[in-house]
Amino acid sequence: MSNGPTSFTTREVVVVALNSAATAVAETAPAAIEDEPDGVHQHRIQVRRLRSVLAGFRVALDAPAAKVVRLRYREWGRDLGVVRDIEVRADVAEEELAAAGVDDPHMRRRLVESERESYVRAHARLVEIAANPRAEERRRLLDALVEASVVHDPDADAAPFVAAVLAKQARRVRKAVRRIDGSEDSYHAVRKAARRLRYVSEAVAHAAPGLYLSQVAELTVVGDALHDSLGGHRDALMFADHVAREAVRAARAGESVAAYPAIEASARAAAAEHLTALPEALDRLRAAASDLR
Repeated sequence: MSNGPTSFTTREVVVVALNSAATAVAETAPAAIEDEPDGVHQHRIQVRRLRSVLAGFRVALDAPAAKVVRLRYREWGRDLGVVRDIEVRADVAEEELAAAGVDDPHMRRRLVESERESYVRAHARLVEIAANPRAEERRRLLDALVEASVVHDPDADAAPFVAAVLAKQARRVRKAVRRIDGSEDSYHAVRKAARRLRYVSEAVAHAAPGLYLSQVAELTVVGDALHDSLGGHRDALMFADHVAREAVRAARAGESVAAYPAIEASARAAAAEHLTALPEALDRLRAAASDLR
């Protein structure tokens, strides 16, 4: 059910969703390049949101043009991810060392300070990438896609289209879940699917307020919960692996490694804890998706 008499055309929904996503990318880019607090993180979120909108609504878009834009912004998203991953490792290390009361200068140097230095170098490289001709072409392609606003069957009632889009994203999450085999790649697939579900649901809520109101709200919450849980799982595992590698290097350098095992174990326990939220979230996903009519 669509939760009321509110109606929209497919064109109205797609154009608003695409314009909003593109605008957010443009607005957050300067803060990322200037390395303002949380700037890289927020811009990366908006790049991912744009790519999710392009993928989620692709059946209504100029598919070849949308695909090119998605691929170009995937490249940029990966560049942002390199910088963001370093930032996350340093932040998690700072928190873990403080929580454990570890005050080993050698350990802090390896897990925190060296990462902060790596971040500076990685961000400088990001600035260079953002200034090259390929970056300008990427922005031009997105602007052209938005300006053209080509939408297939533009005057059709958006409700069936939106229901199909949301149901497809929910199925994508469930399919990824069925393929979980304990590997990080399988969890990564679920995380990506959940992220797209969340961003597409949020785009619908913004572009077609009132349409499938309760279902969209629930799918957004579920997508967010799955993405956050699996993102936390990934961050914790990434840090644990980093600690294990640095422990080996510290031992070779003749440094004390007494505190490393406890820090690594804490990170792996945190990773496992993040997975406990999956069953409830998946139950809610099934319930919300089944009510899309």
